[in-house]
Amino acid sequence: MTRDIDTIVARLAPSPVTEVSEGARDLMQEIMTAEPAPAPRRTRRRLSLRVAMPAGALLTAAVMAVTWLLPTSSAAALDIKQEGGYYVIEIKDLYANPKVYEQQLRNAGLDITLRVEPVTAALEGQVSPTAPDRQWVKSIMGIYPPGPCDKMDGCAIGMKIPVDFKGTADVRVGRKALPGEQFDSITSFDAKGEPMHCLPYKGKTVAEVRVMLEERGIRIEEFFFDDEEDPNTGDSRVATSVPDSSLVTGGYLTEPGVANVSVQSPEVPVDVPGKNNGCPSF
Repeated sequence: MTRDIDTIVARLAPSPVTEVSEGARDLMQEIMTAEPAPAPRRTRRRLSLRVAMPAGALLTAAVMAVTWLLPTSSAAALDIKQEGGYYVIEIKDLYANPKVYEQQLRNAGLDITLRVEPVTAALEGQVSPTAPDRQWVKSIMGIYPPGPCDKMDGCAIGMKIPVDFKGTADVRVGRKALPGEQFDSITSFDAKGEPMHCLPYKGKTVAEVRVMLEERGIRIEEFFFDDEEDPNTGDSRVATSVPDSSLVTGGYLTEPGVANVSVQSPEVPVDVPGKNNGCPSF
């Protein structure tokens, strides 16, 4: 059974700054009472390098939010305020023990589990709340600023939860990964916000794509063969090296600076789309 790289990496699923500016806080206040942006289409899945999962099969309850927040020395891991009938939550420490988050949320009367996890660039700052039955929790919303966004599913700058929220939600917050950290959520490396976005790499040779990746500080760790099976698993064959003439069909990052690439033999033509993720024709 061969695998399509987009199927492999469809997942549930910004450059850091050192502190929250007054302008950012003011913007959040201005849009608190506005209608939230429509819930973005969720295509993320749990990372699996060997097994392609059906869409949404491993969707975990998540709230990926607050892209401007970094670890601080504040004693409180979360800043929870009541404004306009909502709890407005900022994360002060992205590396706190989940139990610390949980205790603060319980103190606010919220039955919510919160974890902060490293994600690939396109998925940083996403808001995705779900209940224990994996249903979307519509009452927990991201706060989205107006204007363009360079991320796949929008650029949330915070989240708000109704003060009278009585349900249960599992929460995950996506953050920028540290060097060497494996991503917990990934997407194709040509998605909006990823390093190969709008680059015409499909159908090029491994030699050509390797140069494109190296120019962006990325090395290739493994290759997946679209046209060859592993006789033991039935999945695409995996290798750490391939002929430079092999043709690239897709790829994704597994951690900062490290990519897995899908390839096929040069004898098989690659279907190269005229447009790529909303980019101009190549």
